[in-house]
Amino acid sequence: MNAYVNPTRIISIRASSLGDLFDCPARWEAKNLLNKRNPDGARTRLGTAIHEAVTQWDHLNLIGEEVSLEECEEILHHQIWQPNEEVDWSDLNQNDAESIGQSLMHKYITHIVPTQKFIGVEVRCESLILADLGIELTGTIDRIYENEDGELGISDIKTGKAAVGSDGVVKTVGHAPQMGIYTVLAAHALQEPVTAPARIYGLTTGKTDKGQHVGIGEIESPAEVLLGTEEDPGLLHHAAKIIKHGTFYGNSKSMLCNEKFCPAYATCKFRK
Repeated sequence: MNAYVNPTRIISIRASSLGDLFDCPARWEAKNLLNKRNPDGARTRLGTAIHEAVTQWDHLNLIGEEVSLEECEEILHHQIWQPNEEVDWSDLNQNDAESIGQSLMHKYITHIVPTQKFIGVEVRCESLILADLGIELTGTIDRIYENEDGELGISDIKTGKAAVGSDGVVKTVGHAPQMGIYTVLAAHALQEPVTAPARIYGLTTGKTDKGQHVGIGEIESPAEVLLGTEEDPGLLHHAAKIIKHGTFYGNSKSMLCNEKFCPAYATCKFRK
C-alpha cells in the first residue's frame, strides 16, 4: 500500500508547487514529499535575487520608510554572489546575472510600481486546512493590491526567458493554480473578499536591454478554477486525488523533464 494513501492524513501543498504537481506528479513527489533537491539553476537564482531586491523597495515604501536604489542593488548583489545554497552557473555567469538583475529591478520600479497600490507585501498566511480534501494550503503572497474600484487582488512576480513577449503580452498560462491558492489564502487572512483579477508582473531575463521586457498580465477568477463546483470539481479536487491515491505518474514531455530540474530524473521509470 502506498504510504500516502491514508484517508485521515493531511498533506501540505505550497501554492508555488501546485503547477508542478499538475505538470509532473513524479517530480512534485520527489521535491515535496521525498525532499530531494537539485542545485538552483542560474536563472532561478537570478529570479530570487530580483525578487528580494524589489521586495525591499515595495516593503519600505509601504510602511513609509525611505529606500534607495543603492540599497536594493546591494541586496541583489549579495543574492547573486553569496547565495545561501548551491547554484549551477553553467548557463549564465554571475556578472551577466547581476547586470540583468539590476536592469530588470529598475524597470520594475519605474514601470510597474507606479501603477499599483499595494496594501500588502510578502504576506505570510496562516495555513488553511481543507479536511474534506485531505490537504493543507500554505504560502506567502507576493503582493496584495487594491484596484481603482476598491477591490482587493493578489499579484506575483514572475521572471524567465519567456515571461513577457516582445509584444508586451505577459505569459499567464499555467499560473492559475498558484494564483488561485494565493487568492483563497488572502481571503482567509484578510477575512474579506478578494475579487479583483490576479496579476502577474512579468520580467523577461534577456541578456540585452532589447530582450528585457516587463509587463502586467491578469487572470480572472483563479479561485473559481481552483475550487470548482459540485457539478464541476476544481483543480484542488484533482490534486487531492493524485495525492490521496499516491498516483505520482511522470510526464516525459514536460519542459522540465531534465536532470537540471528534476531530482528524480536519473531513476524515473516514466521517461524510459
